[in-house]
Amino acid sequence: MGKEIYCSFLLFCVWSIGLAQQPQYPYQDSKLPVEERVSDLLSRMSLEEKVRQMDMYKGEYFKNGEQFDSKKTELKIGRLGVGAIHDIYPKSAKMINSLQAYVMENNRWGIPALIMAEVLHGYSGEGNTAFPMNIGLGSTWDPGLMKKVGRVIGSEARAHGVHYGLGPVLGIGREPRWGRIAETLGEDTYLASELGLAMIQGMQGDSLSSDNAIIAEPKHFAVHSYPQAGGNSSPVIVGERTAREDFLPVFEKAYKEGGALGAMCAYSELDGVPCAANHWLLTDVLRKEWGFKGIVISDLGAIKYLQTTHFVTSSPRESIKEAVAAGVDMQFYDFSNEFWQKTLMELVNEGELSMNEINRAAGGVLRLKFLLGLFEHPFIEETKMQERKHSLENQAIALEAAHKSMVLLKNEKNLLPLNKNIKTIAVIGPNANESRLGGYSVRNKKGITVLEGIKQVVDSSVEVLYEQGVPLIVKGQIVDQEYLFTPDKKGNGLKGEYFDNRNLEGSPVLTRIDGELGFDWPWSPGPGVPDDQFSVRWTGFLKPTETFEGWLGLSSDDGVRMWVDEQLIVDNWNKGATAIVTTPMRFEAGREYQIRIEMWEGGWGARAHLRWNLQKVDLEPAIAAAKKSDVAIVVLGESNELVEENRDVATLELHGKQLALIKAIQETGTPVVAVLLNGRPLAINWVNDHVPAILESWFPGEAGGRAVADVLFGNFNPAGRLPISFPKSVGQLPIYYNQKPSAIHRYVRESQDPLYDFGFGLSYTKFTYSNLRVSASEIHKEDKILVHVDVQNTGDFDGEEVVQLYINDVYSSVTTPRKTLKGFKRLFLKKGEKSTVSFELGPEKLSIWNKDMERGVEPGDFEIMVGGNLTDVLKTGFKVLIN
Repeated sequence: MGKEIYCSFLLFCVWSIGLAQQPQYPYQDSKLPVEERVSDLLSRMSLEEKVRQMDMYKGEYFKNGEQFDSKKTELKIGRLGVGAIHDIYPKSAKMINSLQAYVMENNRWGIPALIMAEVLHGYSGEGNTAFPMNIGLGSTWDPGLMKKVGRVIGSEARAHGVHYGLGPVLGIGREPRWGRIAETLGEDTYLASELGLAMIQGMQGDSLSSDNAIIAEPKHFAVHSYPQAGGNSSPVIVGERTAREDFLPVFEKAYKEGGALGAMCAYSELDGVPCAANHWLLTDVLRKEWGFKGIVISDLGAIKYLQTTHFVTSSPRESIKEAVAAGVDMQFYDFSNEFWQKTLMELVNEGELSMNEINRAAGGVLRLKFLLGLFEHPFIEETKMQERKHSLENQAIALEAAHKSMVLLKNEKNLLPLNKNIKTIAVIGPNANESRLGGYSVRNKKGITVLEGIKQVVDSSVEVLYEQGVPLIVKGQIVDQEYLFTPDKKGNGLKGEYFDNRNLEGSPVLTRIDGELGFDWPWSPGPGVPDDQFSVRWTGFLKPTETFEGWLGLSSDDGVRMWVDEQLIVDNWNKGATAIVTTPMRFEAGREYQIRIEMWEGGWGARAHLRWNLQKVDLEPAIAAAKKSDVAIVVLGESNELVEENRDVATLELHGKQLALIKAIQETGTPVVAVLLNGRPLAINWVNDHVPAILESWFPGEAGGRAVADVLFGNFNPAGRLPISFPKSVGQLPIYYNQKPSAIHRYVRESQDPLYDFGFGLSYTKFTYSNLRVSASEIHKEDKILVHVDVQNTGDFDGEEVVQLYINDVYSSVTTPRKTLKGFKRLFLKKGEKSTVSFELGPEKLSIWNKDMERGVEPGDFEIMVGGNLTDVLKTGFKVLIN
């Protein structure tokens, strides 16, 4: 028995003996119903103990490096226990078991800690399995696969002592400029509902007390995914009917059918009311209509934003009161733990919050801990952590997900699949040899790149040439310290003054010389400086050694500004979130330029780079490689710096010099295949018009490069379908497929049609549809009807097809789209094989929210459309009778 396994076993034995010696209160009886246990424990707890359960703590408070630190823990939580701990990501059973034992032994009721983690497309703890980004998972149109993905996430997380996962994102992605569009499962309510439900069922398993299940927390509740102009947290201007028809059904299915027990309220406002203070949303709908019994957590800082962003409260105290009264149960780093708990107790003691509201929130946290079985089984086993983490089976599921997420957008003259014995291949582009996993990915994970995947797949005799061509973001180079001088000119570098606030106020808490500005800080930049809400001023001189025309720029994810010789040349102080902002400049050799740079950090990591373009971009090596080759595979797209939280954009064009690169490669005359690695739909009009083959790969996870190569060289026949429409320009937005019939766009210089439709995707084979029929021509509104269609693979390859069913409520009391997805099935057919696919339509799929805001099926004609995409469909229909 290994040392850590023995320690964990010994810890468990000691805890079990101690538990047996304790008085047996009803809440300790695992045979009693959970609600009785919750009521009994709440009746024994003090107000101070209850508000402690309503709080989330940072993992750094409980460990030193990767070891549990009892002294830090005692200093932070004393003997009151803890509600939840986030951002701890245990690497050993000994650490998390020691923490859990300490927490339970040092509060008088033996209440365990709830451990939380990010699980967007993989449990984020280091070394675990990384799946495609969610928009890629949406392209699979495969609920069975999504359940397997969810099961891997749940089992890997629980084996590490995690109980509660922040995900999946169930927002309906209808604003591609929004940086978090990559986290969604697409633009369609039904597709996202089915895929999200399957993922949740996988994560939560058959029983939450199982050692391979965790609680799922769908987010962001609700309608966060349609912000004005794509600005993260910007207002969402939709009415109740649109919210109920298009955005809320995904969450309703997650909670009522999936049994999800977590909810994260959104930053944004819904029809003028911030979600973090929206009683209608968090109480009337979520709890009273849907029967939700879990907990609502604020998105990071959402409660604070009630005052600082929305201006609907005038103080932190009022913000806390409004949020808890509306239905929020736990903060997410909004305020210090001490302030949050103290304020809650004051609000109760002064009669501004009721004990019913505190009991709802604290009781919700306790309920989860009972359902998870943590009072009886608080510890994990080292063997299970090692067995499950990135197992061969889990890696195979990651590859399957990557394969199924690939969408073939164009294949002119059947250029694909390529011959594996081709003589020379040029692999070119800023994403060709980069691991693009997307936001909230597994920590420190490196996926297989497209270049690596191609080398794995092709014959050993094939010559593979690689050139980056252009960087994804033309950032130039970090200004080296040899060109920077302190204000007194006695040394290299810039003087840095660090402040413990965002406004450069007061005296610096840290002053030092920074040799160069190339900082990427996940937490604090130095002693005495807080992790978040700090500011910095750098001063000194820049002295180039050669004369050149170029630019000087700052790269940051928060507010920055820069003066050169007392002239303000970069001002991004209020906007923040920039990949890089530059200003043209002529540099003269030997001249001293006085520099002052200021920045503020608003939360969740910071970047501070001072850059210039001393060396210019050169396309010639990439062009030369293409000319030598039989085919050029050009890999373009995005990275986390272009599409992630707070990475919103004003254009959907290819960033930087990517279009110039692929144009230059196309002009060589070598056949070109474009591969996209990206998180949002891109307006690739020129590429579509001129490049013969295009593969949309999204951010395809750890096995993504191999999956791309398998598709390009025919090892896998692509069958992914777009979960989101591709616009030709931002001027067409919004352009989701099921807009209302009055959404007619007669642009002077632009088509009203998207570049690629929702549901679109090609295959190396062909499928033919026939014999569409329904089980009845007339039904009553409470009845169900069956739809059948025959599908045959009439092409030359085995492959998968995604059969899609759309309906049209022809005439209704309120407006409805002409086409709305209500069924889909992904199936494999061998060459020549034929199959009958069946769908069931009942009141859930046929109902609408009528003029009186009542949900029901209206009498009248319904049109049914079935096919392999949105436009090539067979049609039939039926009538709903007046009862």
